[in-house]
Order: sequence, then structure tokens, then C-alpha cells
Amino acid sequence: MPKKQKLYIGMLGGFSLTYGDKCISDQTIRSKKIWVPLEYLISFRNREVSQNELIELLYPNGKSDNPGNALKTLIFRIRAVLDELGYRDGRDMLVHYRDSYAWNPDMDFEVDVDRFEHLCKKGASVQFSDEERIEAYLEAIDLYKGDFLPMSAYEPWVIPLNAYYHNTYLNAVHNAVNMLRALERYSQIVKICQNAIAIDKYDEFLYYNLILALVELKNPQAALAQYKEMTDLFYGEFGVTPSKELMALYKEITKATRGVETDLSMIKEAMREEAETGGAFYCEYEVFKDIYRLEVRAAERTGNSLYLCLITANGKTGTPPSAKTLNSAIDKLRECIKGSLRRGDAYARYSVSQFILMLPGTTYETGSMVIERILKRFYRENPRASVVLAYSIQPFEIGLN
Repeated sequence: MPKKQKLYIGMLGGFSLTYGDKCISDQTIRSKKIWVPLEYLISFRNREVSQNELIELLYPNGKSDNPGNALKTLIFRIRAVLDELGYRDGRDMLVHYRDSYAWNPDMDFEVDVDRFEHLCKKGASVQFSDEERIEAYLEAIDLYKGDFLPMSAYEPWVIPLNAYYHNTYLNAVHNAVNMLRALERYSQIVKICQNAIAIDKYDEFLYYNLILALVELKNPQAALAQYKEMTDLFYGEFGVTPSKELMALYKEITKATRGVETDLSMIKEAMREEAETGGAFYCEYEVFKDIYRLEVRAAERTGNSLYLCLITANGKTGTPPSAKTLNSAIDKLRECIKGSLRRGDAYARYSVSQFILMLPGTTYETGSMVIERILKRFYRENPRASVVLAYSIQPFEIGLN
């Protein structure tokens, strides 16, 4: 007689019950009223759940005229859905006691969160070899298809469980990546980080290690694209600048993009194409610092003047503007700077609300006129802007640097 198959229950990335080739899920049956009590009973499968507890879950603040009968009707519907699996009678799967209900613990079933937790604990245990721990982490990471019960994400009882499993997942990813880095297994790091970013796009650790792995795999162009995607996201969503570690990594990437080339004409052509964009030269702050140091040396040699200017966007009411408002204004200010400066001038974003500009060969008066022209252009093109612009300008003084 063939061995009876196990019932598999998925709660990470969606809710489903699978037996053999039959599956019911929150994608095939959309009624939330059916799924919430079933999700709750399976989540708290180690105890009986009183009828009053289920009523409060389903009908808070007495939103049903006859909650007792409404619950009985709902349990009947849930059992009918469970019958479709062909595993056991629905009444045997969802058992009723005197004044409570429970998920039958004596059945042969496996819940993905149980397996997930087991693998994470194994990965964290020093009792196993490094390879065994890595394999455990990798299986756990692969098992995590998304957040816990996403269709019920706003249920008060789901929120803490979702946070727990999400944090456990990120911890497993971090640990696995650190172990893989020690073994220089960069291809696996790329795959893990890309998948993890799809789940949590705000974890800087993931971006740093993805970018680093791409550099190690001799793919600096992909690393640069990933860096830009990350900085745009963090500026736009949070109004924060990259960490010092990421900025330092950016400098390494730009170095890595330059391979060995014996044909000088090819190098000239590449530089010419990169220089075809009109307006002033916009660059990352780390690049700006290098340009500044070069200009300082030139100024010391020739005696020419060199001014730095900082333009800051502030809220009109004295309070910081929202991230959305600020980033919209900053994007428009960037275009004004680009179109107002000379092609040989350089500028960079210094912080979430600031640009830093380099003005070689100017005086304080002419430099101030340039900045005033930028501000007037901004206000003219954006009369309803919710920010006010302020600036400061200072010279580089020969002999003081």
C-alpha cells in the first residue's frame, strides 16, 4: 500500500495548502473571510482557539448581529474548501471542541515557516561545518518566497509575526553573504542579493555586497548601474546619501572600468563620446573631490582664483520639506545649474538638499552673479516651488591648503 502523502502548508509569500497535485490558495479563492480564521488557526496550531477569540478576530466591536451563527457558517465553508484537497474530511482537519476550534496537530503536515526556522537555526549553529551552515542558510533563503501572509498583512496579529520572519530572513541573508564572501563565492552572492533586494529594497548591506561581488566578477558596468539605481532610490525615498563605505566602493568601481588599452585613439574616442553632453559637468561627490584637488594644484601654480559654492534647498515655512517635494525641487535645481554654468565647471550633489559647485577663474563678485542667475532661473521656471534656495561662496586661498 503506497505511503500517504504529506500535506504542505505555505505561509511565506502567500497562503496555500497542497496535497499531491491539488492546491488551494489565496490566489484561487479570494474570499478573505475564509482565509483569515484558517490562517489564524494554523498560525496558532499548538493550542485550541476559543470561539470568542475567533469572533473578536472576525467581528471586532460587535459588527455582526449574530456572531456565533456567523462563525459556524464560516467554519462550515472552510471545511468544505478543505474537503477539495482530498486529504482528510474537513471536520477532521479543523476540529471543534466544546467552545473552541483547533487545527488538528495529529495530521502529517509540514508548514514552511517551521522548516524555515529550523534551517535558520542550523545555519547559526557552530555545531555544524561551514559548508553545512551555508547550505542550511541557502535552503532557508530559497524557502522565503516573500512576507508572512501578505494578503492579511494589516491584521494586527500578523504584523509582529511578519516582522519576526522578515528579520529572520534578512539575518540569514547577511550571515550567508558574509560566509560566502570569505570563500570568494561571488556568483552566489549576486544571486542571493538580487533576490533579497526584490523582497527588501531598502537594505544597504544587500546593495553594497551586490556591487562588490559584481566588481570582483569583473563586471564594473553592472556594478555602476546598480550603484546609480541604489542612490536614486535612497535619495528619492528617504532623502539620504550613500554611506562612506559605498562611496569608497564607487571610487573602486570607476577605477575598475578602465582596462588596459594600447590604442590611444580609442581612449580619446571614448572620452570624446562621454563629453558630448551639453552644460556643466555633473559627477559623484567622490569624483568632485578629485577634480577639486586637481584644480587647487593648478591654482597654486598659476595663481588663478578658485571658488566653491554650496546651494541649499530649505522649506519655506522653516521646517524640512517632504522627501517627495525636496527631490522634485532638487531635480529641477540640477537642470538649472547644468544650464547656467560653463561646460568646464563641475558640480555634484553634496547632500539630500545641497549641490556643491566649483567655479575656477572667477572673482567673488562674478561667482555671486553666477549663483544669483541660477536662483533666478529656478524661481522663474518653478514659481510654485515649495522650497527656498540659499547659498554660500568661498575662495580657495593659496598657501592655506
